[in-house]
Amino acid sequence: MVDQSSEPGRPGGVPVGVDGVFASARRVVLREVEALLSRTDETQARALIDAVRAAERVFVLGMGRSKMAIDAFAMRLMHLGLTVHIAADATTPAIGAGDLLIACSGSGETPTVVCLARTAARAGARVAVVTGNRDSRLARDADLVVLLREYSQDYRPLASSQFVGTLFEQGAFLFFDCLVLVMEGSGPADADAMFARHTNLE
Repeated sequence: MVDQSSEPGRPGGVPVGVDGVFASARRVVLREVEALLSRTDETQARALIDAVRAAERVFVLGMGRSKMAIDAFAMRLMHLGLTVHIAADATTPAIGAGDLLIACSGSGETPTVVCLARTAARAGARVAVVTGNRDSRLARDADLVVLLREYSQDYRPLASSQFVGTLFEQGAFLFFDCLVLVMEGSGPADADAMFARHTNLE
């Protein structure tokens, strides 16, 4: 989610190669995502997996494109056999002790996300945060933080060529898929069981 309290910088230009503008843009996006994910702390990622496995129930929270990334993660956790809820859905129950809330926000300052994370903590739940801002209110309040920092394709911090927040959102989606792949390979779920849980109301 974009932090609207600060003015965004202008996206950098994309040098166009001989194979055209799309190919040039593709290379920038893929290299930036690789730079972000390759700098993600393995210990933080493992801690989040452990927290998910230890929770009685998992709740996820995000806004904007960050919500799209974490909602997709919630779907895969359900496929893995976990009890998972998306915050603010009509059928979401009360959160409490033994539960885990995972909040996803690039800025870590999205007002609704900060407010609901604090509500979850007051109710006794653990709060894990996936963010691009280690100094944010969301990160400061959390029990567990995973930092997904934006980089340029040559690993300069906070210098993505893409519009503000875009790289974080791309990285979050793929980061969550990496977690799912780890959990698939080291847990009781298999592909057949996951497929059997896939919705048939579509």
